[in-house]
Amino acid sequence: MESDKYEKEILTKSFCDDVYFELTEMRLRLLTMNDELALTYGEDSDPYRTYKRHIQELADQIGWRLEILSHACPYTWAGSREKVETVVSVGQPDVTTGPDFSGGYAGG
Repeated sequence: MESDKYEKEILTKSFCDDVYFELTEMRLRLLTMNDELALTYGEDSDPYRTYKRHIQELADQIGWRLEILSHACPYTWAGSREKVETVVSVGQPDVTTGPDFSGGYAGG
């Protein structure tokens, strides 16, 4: 029974890897296509203006699917750690030089 669980986990991670790779490649191709259209026809041309939004929407939808995949795959899956933020976005609190004061109950 333990080996079945292990095999299922390996197959799930392999599936997640394969789908993640394919979706990432599709998204990259769409974004590249958008850039190539701009270079080939110019940003003011009809073909570029016609397809720019549609290609961008497809790339955004694939990005959304990638986010869903990262939540649906197991926590231990390596692909889910690729977009982990390594920088803290909360700043340091200001250091006050005055006496300690709590904004709570002041007595009475």
